[in-house]
Amino acid sequence: MKRDNPSLYGALQLGLFVNVLLRAQTLFWTREGLATLLSGILVTAAAGLVFARVWPLVQCRLLRWAFIALLLAGSVLDILSLWQLYVAVYPDVVSLFGICLTVLIPVAYLRRVSAIAQTANVVLGLLLAACVVLVLSVAERLRVVNLQTVALDAAAWRRAMGAQCTLYPELLLPALWPDHEKRGSHTVVRLAVFGAVFNVGVHLLLELFFGAAMPDAENPLHQAARCGALSVFDRLEWLQLIVWTMAVSVKLALHLYAVTRLAGGPRTDENSLTAMPFFAGYLALMLLLCAVAKNWDFAMMSAVRNAAAWGFTALAAGLGGIRWLTGFAAPKRA
Repeated sequence: MKRDNPSLYGALQLGLFVNVLLRAQTLFWTREGLATLLSGILVTAAAGLVFARVWPLVQCRLLRWAFIALLLAGSVLDILSLWQLYVAVYPDVVSLFGICLTVLIPVAYLRRVSAIAQTANVVLGLLLAACVVLVLSVAERLRVVNLQTVALDAAAWRRAMGAQCTLYPELLLPALWPDHEKRGSHTVVRLAVFGAVFNVGVHLLLELFFGAAMPDAENPLHQAARCGALSVFDRLEWLQLIVWTMAVSVKLALHLYAVTRLAGGPRTDENSLTAMPFFAGYLALMLLLCAVAKNWDFAMMSAVRNAAAWGFTALAAGLGGIRWLTGFAAPKRA
């Protein structure tokens, strides 16, 4: 039964952690993050819950393709962010094309939902274990005096709140799963809580390590790992990069599965295999989009994607409210 009805919660949680590790390491000071933690959780969880409630009422071809575009933009950002990490570690050695193939080829194996679920749980465990080892490694270099005590003014609150309220696609994806318990409140709330706590925890670790220099650090988490007392990170640098790459591959496989469902791809049950033509098209499209966007401003791309996600959610909520008031219910898809 577990294989017939696999849970994708681990893949969703892994996707949120990947977002933090790749693009959200130095967005606010810990004091600001703690002050806005609860508010951020409430806002993002509410957005995910409302979307899960209204999506069955509003799903149509236009909104489905808008959701697909949102997922594709997120996939491109993940690949480009990982490429930036590799370029910082191995300058002039790794090409964008090579990184694209490295993260996309494993998706061919992860076309079945059970494979995504099982692999995500393994990679999530490895990632959390690596984080524990990292904390132990840098423990002697963490200084409480490095914690910043800047005043929490309106600008700082807005900056931290904006970072905490980033609406990642993983908070919207539970609405696509056919079983009610897989898109219920417990799933979305857990994703929002653990994602936000992990985000603040990473910022706390980096602030204790770097102090006031944290915002200026390049790839701060990777840099802190290499400065740790344990040489395992420095000696096995390739191994930690493999874990990051595997995490991105799982996230891309999750996006491909969601794109297949939204595009109305052939399937017989929840654990059916994504058709190879869908994978081939996804691979070609990612290669093209990454080549086009490689010189764009990644920070601006992330901001635009977040604004688009909130706009898409607001549109779905508004249409859902109208259809609920008028007694309309969209036909259910198999």
